[in-house]
Amino acid sequence: MNETMNAMRVSFAAKRLLRQLSIKPKAPQLLRQLSTTPKPPRKFQYLTAWFCPYAHRCTLALEHHKGFIEWDSVEALGWESKPSEVGEEHDKRVEEHFYHWKSPALLKANPSGLVPTLVDVESQRSVCESLNTIQFVDEVARRNGSTEPPLLPLDLIERARARMWAETVNKTCCSPYYGVLVKADEEGRRESFSTLLKGLSAFCKELKGTFFSGSIPSLVDYALLPWAYRFYVLEHYKGAAYAIPREGETARFHEWLDAMVALPQVARTLPEKGRYLEHVGKYATGSARSKVANAVRRGAQAHEIDDDIDEAVEEFKQGTNPSRT
Repeated sequence: MNETMNAMRVSFAAKRLLRQLSIKPKAPQLLRQLSTTPKPPRKFQYLTAWFCPYAHRCTLALEHHKGFIEWDSVEALGWESKPSEVGEEHDKRVEEHFYHWKSPALLKANPSGLVPTLVDVESQRSVCESLNTIQFVDEVARRNGSTEPPLLPLDLIERARARMWAETVNKTCCSPYYGVLVKADEEGRRESFSTLLKGLSAFCKELKGTFFSGSIPSLVDYALLPWAYRFYVLEHYKGAAYAIPREGETARFHEWLDAMVALPQVARTLPEKGRYLEHVGKYATGSARSKVANAVRRGAQAHEIDDDIDEAVEEFKQGTNPSRT
């Protein structure tokens, strides 16, 4: 009896073992198949504007990871001109205002009408805000197997430092650029320029090498570069007093800038200076009516735009202060 029971137990155990052996190997095989099956890379519609430094940030990230992320650029922002009752700042230059024209595709993807905006072609979901797009492009490219250095440092503490300083340079080095250009009073311009110089000085002290985090450019470098390259505009339109000093606390800024513009992925994104000067002259003479310009005129910073307030624009009226209109 005991022998019969033992034989039955062995038989049941053997059958159970055979079932396990016949089933279990399939699960790892299936997982391996799923993990090795390549997913088609996402394709993006890149809604941009050649002249916009905010969009330039996203362009730099895309060019940094070129070959590992697929996109089609679409110029989605331009200018419309409308008659004005008086010459801008009474200089009799051109008696008109220039308003940003926004493409239907941009307004559909981003009701704020701001560039850069990345649209996932398949899902039609959008990614907006310039600093956010740099980080998004970096993450997508890395998932696609990018062999380029990551724009977000791998070290978690350095990554947190980079994110903080990207926001810092945005407020202290980028926004004041528009204050210098748009403000009509000399005192206001000097105040903005002083903020800019202090911001650049602080940035220089944080450099850990040729670039912000060391020997390769990262998030903070690409956050600042679009404005850093355009600082020549300030001297051109507002005079030599608004040139960034090449000595003292901002000397290292020029070394950093020279190293940045020498990078191939940066050099191919830089707008031609003559063409850009013609464009940005609308800001320098007070005729630009963009959200950024409107925010500065009402006394806010460029990074403090309000979709409702700064979208509505009133024409200049004789005797009003253009910087507050």
